[in-house]
Amino acid sequence: MKKTLLILAILLTIYSCSNKSSESKSNSKQWNLQQREQLLKNRNDSTSWDREMFNNDIKMIEIGDFGPFEIGVFPEPKYNLIGEASFKGLGNRSEEFKIKDKKILMNCFFVGENRLNKNRLDGMKDEVFFQVLVLTDTIDNENYNLNKSIAISRNHPDYLGQGFIKTKNNRIDYLAFQTAENNAYAIINSRIFDLSFGKTILIAPQKNKSLKSYQIKSPDLTSDSVSDYTKKLISNKQTISFFGKKENI
Repeated sequence: MKKTLLILAILLTIYSCSNKSSESKSNSKQWNLQQREQLLKNRNDSTSWDREMFNNDIKMIEIGDFGPFEIGVFPEPKYNLIGEASFKGLGNRSEEFKIKDKKILMNCFFVGENRLNKNRLDGMKDEVFFQVLVLTDTIDNENYNLNKSIAISRNHPDYLGQGFIKTKNNRIDYLAFQTAENNAYAIINSRIFDLSFGKTILIAPQKNKSLKSYQIKSPDLTSDSVSDYTKKLISNKQTISFFGKKENI
């Protein structure tokens, strides 16, 4: 009996140590309150700033209109202070679709797999954290002045994207951001969207210049899969009905 208890105690000790080691390894890759506080300290500490990045950003001031906010230039802490491989890219993707005679413009923002989100992405190369589809009555395929967007990593490890889409009688401004804690929100013409309830937002401008929105809880999307998903989405009866109403532009 004593021998059995001793073996059991050894096994429990091995399991406990292994579990603590695994938890420690996992937690080391997650964003926590201490890291958030350190980021704020680094922002106020000029010795932490990335001077080369700042000097390059200065050259980009007033590069053009990319959404509701003027693109600000702040000195930012060096990305690797958060950890090596904590940032591996950020981007956006735009595409044009049609539902019968209706034109739909799509844009999305995505973050590459990195040290902080690797466990959550579980093998995906990146993740889309916001997608917007806007019904429009005008397209500019020459100057592209009616549809612009930009993804910004300067809040690393929080990420922001913004843009606009112009119709004949309206302008749809949108902004979305995702935090290192995996909270994500969007604002479209002053309406707030909690993206944990759906990262895909449909917008239908109305003839009277008002707007209608429809939020969809889409599956996990990547920059590669978002196009095929959108093709399926716009063939859905609810989507066709939403964009096809007579009150729409």
